[in-house]
Amino acid sequence: MDDFSATLKTVQNVFLFFLSFCLAAWALLVDYRIYFAGIMLGACASMINARFLAWKINKLAAAAIEQSGRKVPLGFLTRAAVAGFVGLVAVRYPEHVALTTTIVGYFFAQLATLVLGILSIKKSKK
Repeated sequence: MDDFSATLKTVQNVFLFFLSFCLAAWALLVDYRIYFAGIMLGACASMINARFLAWKINKLAAAAIEQSGRKVPLGFLTRAAVAGFVGLVAVRYPEHVALTTTIVGYFFAQLATLVLGILSIKKSKK
């Protein structure tokens, strides 16, 4: 297993822990339900986009190894459509989901990957 797959698996585990924490907070803190629903929705979109991008990068790496010369797009429009759809859900149902926390949740997978990458570098230097 390469470092990329190991990091993505760790990010997924952190995501599942974060999602379970948010779900518990959503159930217990009734006054803040729309905020926790928004951050869960945004984090789910972020993780979907991260998994999709990882799949596309693996596909790109396989094409580079084969040296087939074919172009492999990274699927920006698909990832933007997922983010846009989640944003539309937040706008359409403002009484159930907060748009601001949905936008904050979009950055979960990227920030988790950054933090885990920095920790991995520090660990390997010891």
